[in-house]
Amino acid sequence: MSVDSRPLELGPPRQRAVLALLLIGAGSVVSVDSIITQIWGDTPPATANATLQSYVSRLRKLLADCVLPDGGSPQLLYQQPGYALVIDPEHVDAHRFERAVQVGGRLAQTGSVEEAHAVLSSALGTWVGTPYEELSAYDFAVQEAGRLEQLRLSAVESWAQCALRLGREEDVLHPLAVEAKRHPLRERLIGLYMHAQYRLGRQADALWTYEDTRRALADEIGADPGKALAALHAAILRQDCSLDRAPEVPVPDARADAPGDPAPRVAGPHPGTAAESGRITIPQPRPHTGQWGDTAVRQRSEEAAQPVFVGRDDELRALLDCAAGAFHTSGRVAFVVGEAGIGKTRLVSELTRTITDGVHAVWTSCSESEDKPDYWPWTMLLRRLSVLWPERVRRLPDWVRHSLARLLPEMCSDICDPADHEPSARPVTAPMSKGDRFTLHDAVCQALLRTVREPTVLVVEDVDRADAPSLALLRLFVEQLRSVPVLLVVTTRTFQLAHDAELRRASAVILQSLDARRILLNPLDVSATESLAKRTLGDSPEPHLLEMLHRRTAGNPYFLAYLLHARMQELGGDPDAGIPHELAGVVLQRLSGLPPGVRRVLELCAVMADGCEQRALEEALRHEGISTDSVLMALHGGLLEPDPSGAERLRFVHPLVREAVRHDLANPRPALSAADDVTAPSVG
Repeated sequence: MSVDSRPLELGPPRQRAVLALLLIGAGSVVSVDSIITQIWGDTPPATANATLQSYVSRLRKLLADCVLPDGGSPQLLYQQPGYALVIDPEHVDAHRFERAVQVGGRLAQTGSVEEAHAVLSSALGTWVGTPYEELSAYDFAVQEAGRLEQLRLSAVESWAQCALRLGREEDVLHPLAVEAKRHPLRERLIGLYMHAQYRLGRQADALWTYEDTRRALADEIGADPGKALAALHAAILRQDCSLDRAPEVPVPDARADAPGDPAPRVAGPHPGTAAESGRITIPQPRPHTGQWGDTAVRQRSEEAAQPVFVGRDDELRALLDCAAGAFHTSGRVAFVVGEAGIGKTRLVSELTRTITDGVHAVWTSCSESEDKPDYWPWTMLLRRLSVLWPERVRRLPDWVRHSLARLLPEMCSDICDPADHEPSARPVTAPMSKGDRFTLHDAVCQALLRTVREPTVLVVEDVDRADAPSLALLRLFVEQLRSVPVLLVVTTRTFQLAHDAELRRASAVILQSLDARRILLNPLDVSATESLAKRTLGDSPEPHLLEMLHRRTAGNPYFLAYLLHARMQELGGDPDAGIPHELAGVVLQRLSGLPPGVRRVLELCAVMADGCEQRALEEALRHEGISTDSVLMALHGGLLEPDPSGAERLRFVHPLVREAVRHDLANPRPALSAADDVTAPSVG
């Protein structure tokens, strides 16, 4: 920051850190509690609040002398519950860089390669040094510097790709060589470097580059090169002509209908939205384009391979908003709720496919296995983070690694007694005192908070199947999440949320956390049902078929996809015939975890006429010695609903569930697993 081209003296390090924190969140209110925690840590001195007020007062005086190019000055304002730095994002170099990279990327996507190359070159030319290098003692500054570095690398890759399309291999060879040496595991970067080497007649060097990368991946994370890099290696070996310089195909300028318009007309955020406010822009869903070869052919093949995603645009936008807030300001939680088969996993998959480059996605799920040990989802999450960031995990404090050895014995193999970390003798199976359990919970939280520094999506699926200790740990982690750039996505089924006390308690903690978002997935409407059927069958269904499919599946994407898939395989040509045998097995498997009383309610309702009388149902339950509360559980859990024809009558929410229960009563045998002959494709 400068005044009349002279650097502005910003005071002592902590005062500079306060300004940096406000600058990162420019335009947004940063709470006093958050500032104190970020600057002084978890145990701030009693004078922290007064010292912060002193820093703010001095910064206001300094900023008053700072005249911006438009004649104004930045304003540091107090607004409950904290402070906000009001400044046009175009006056902040980091924001200008981010905006230029976004514009360059969109220009490249619309075919304006020359313009994209110029915009990206100009943006990269403004990059000097390491962001926030003098504030490396502060976690928030390290996280923001890491985010900006990932953005810079994405810009380098996009710039190099444009240069290759323009036939300027000589321009990119040296910069890519430097970056490839610094980032030997970044496969897209390595691929561009290999492509440039090959274009310049250095086929042997390109093959050596691949071999070096293969070894580095194996040594660091125990993985092989991805499909794209392996395909490029194979193409170089056979000297595929697609790698040679090709003449540019003219692409109509997207701005041709508005001559003189200085702003590119590209898909994405409307001017004045997040892209110009300085916040991280999470793009709308878009097809992924390849790096090499025929983009149109690659795009068509990838679209064909993508599972169908319909009827969830609003829910996806809500998740993208959560991600933008988590990555730009502070960590937050998205709680995705819906019945079995409604598309929770598909929605989160679309989120991770859509978010920008440089954002990690780490998944874990709660197993249905009765033999799973406590903390299993957290164990799997820690194991995946150990693969992703092994050096950071090795640098965790000894007490953290000792505690984590209860879950992952290999976590402290270099500092523990070998007898203490034998995989066959997992200490977690032994009873723990209350203090030991909290120490373990704290260690897991510290491992996550210290390891995840870049924007990351952590996904915990099917938390309704989690053990009680895992839910307790989830509650503790949510309370500390704001200090890291993480979006924690938790998914659960509706029924268990309505009736599991531990799950409701965890849900309450999640939803009470600041900026938490509950996203409820409702059934697909008729329009979305038609869209899914059209994309599955290749043509719009006849009106009577559409009505029958929607009525029978009640808008459940899994049921709908299954019936459509069976119809395509001619296993169920008549959509109104009895439920396919395999689908009945899948539904019964999902119902197997219900309380016995609720299961009996479903059996009684299934054999009664459509719209069974609630009074008769409750009388039958009392006769069998079953509590009538089971009826309320079935209602609240989304299995039954009041029949519109009368307030005292009930019906199944899903006709197919009724059919499956009746099928089971008529053909009593163990429920089939989901992995049978006919499997519905993933849908949303």
